[in-house]
This record gives sequence, C-alpha cells and structure tokens, in this order.
Amino acid sequence: MGKVAERKTAEIRVLLEPSLKKKSKKILDEIGISESEAVRIFFRNLVNRKEFPLELKVPNEETIKAMEEVDKGNYSKGYTNIDEMFEDLRK
Repeated sequence: MGKVAERKTAEIRVLLEPSLKKKSKKILDEIGISESEAVRIFFRNLVNRKEFPLELKVPNEETIKAMEEVDKGNYSKGYTNIDEMFEDLRK
C-alpha cells in the first residue's frame, strides 16, 4: 500500500519588498512554477539535505570594505569593452 499524501494546510507568511516579489514572480513565471511551489521546493531541499540548501558565506574583510565603498558610491567606472578594462588594470 502506498504512502498517503499529507494535506497542505500549514501556512507561512513572508514580508518582502514589493520590487523583490515582482522580480521573483517574473522569473518563477518564466520557469513555470508558482511562488508557493518555489517555497515548497526550498523546504523539501532543506529537509532532504538536512542543511540550508543555498551556500551562504560570511564575507571576508576585503569584501566587506569593497561593499562599504559601493554603498558610499565609490566604485570603479564602467567599461565599454574588455580591452578598455584590461588597459585600465595594467596602469
């Protein structure tokens, strides 16, 4: 005799920034899954792996400084092509 499927009755309420929700929904629509299914997939992976299913890293000191500089608006200029970028790196 097969396993009886458990009814989906538990709820989770998540507050997100509207822009994050909109962008995420667009991607999920392209993939063809609902927001609910994406959350179920996340939780199934969490349970099956018995670990967080995404790699999370604590940034090192150099990365933290770089992120702080970007937050202040201090970041490198953009490049129009890769040759221009490498030329700048050689300086």
